[in-house]
Amino acid sequence: MAKISHTFEYLLARGGISFANLLSAKSADSFGRGLGNLFHLLLPKRQQIAYDNLQKAFGDELPEDEKRLITKKVFQSIGQTYIELARFQKIGQEAISEIIVHDGMENFHKAKKEGNGAIVLTSHFGNWEIGAAWVASEGFEIDVLVKVQSNPLVDKLVTNLREQTGINVIPVHQSTLRDIVKALRQNRFVAIAADQHDPSGNLILDFFGRKASIARGPASFAKKHNCPILPVMSKRESYLKHRIIAHSPIYPSSDLDVEEDIKRMTIEYLKFFEDVIRQYPEQWMWTHRRWKI
Repeated sequence: MAKISHTFEYLLARGGISFANLLSAKSADSFGRGLGNLFHLLLPKRQQIAYDNLQKAFGDELPEDEKRLITKKVFQSIGQTYIELARFQKIGQEAISEIIVHDGMENFHKAKKEGNGAIVLTSHFGNWEIGAAWVASEGFEIDVLVKVQSNPLVDKLVTNLREQTGINVIPVHQSTLRDIVKALRQNRFVAIAADQHDPSGNLILDFFGRKASIARGPASFAKKHNCPILPVMSKRESYLKHRIIAHSPIYPSSDLDVEEDIKRMTIEYLKFFEDVIRQYPEQWMWTHRRWKI
């Protein structure tokens, strides 16, 4: 039986989704920014984490008032992403391709032709949700690795929203590895957001000039299955326009041993992440502790 708190959260989420779908695209975008402003006020600990991360990443490169402003804009961007996710059903799979300006589509076609699938690697930047939906809207089969929500009712609700855009959800659980291997063997794309702290501590690399624990899984899958990593980020440009920023494919090398190659590929996509985030810091989710070592 569902907990009362879970039921309340679910009804609140359903109500928010219904309300968001009553609005025009421009009004929904304004509502999302307003929701972000509310989060900014009600979540002072997350606000402080975001500011501390900006301080670690940029130091004196940015003045104090600009870091505070970026922190607020980060929450606004998160609010916009939540509302855009709520409106996936209204937007529709075909319409998603119309609001995306992209480059790098040839990389997806090339990977598909090669027949080994691909790891589509992204970060929690702009609307990271819509990036995978765009890949599906272009006719590619894509599986998205997602964290399971603690509230099973909300988890099912969000999963349904995602799957309405044509993607397949792979929840993170004990059989995740098997699901990823199966997808790659079927020449599908597997999307992973790989920009947060990895608790294993198995791969330590520089990110914004500081040591960080980085997931080795994406590069490990690419090495083992001889498939490319396709790094992409989805930048929000307006309430009806998103831009896919694509890095060139990162292929495994036959000249390096496993660990050396995993490190090389990871360093390359990390640099891509950092370069884009430096240009548009207000669109990255700074609200999680990235540097824990």
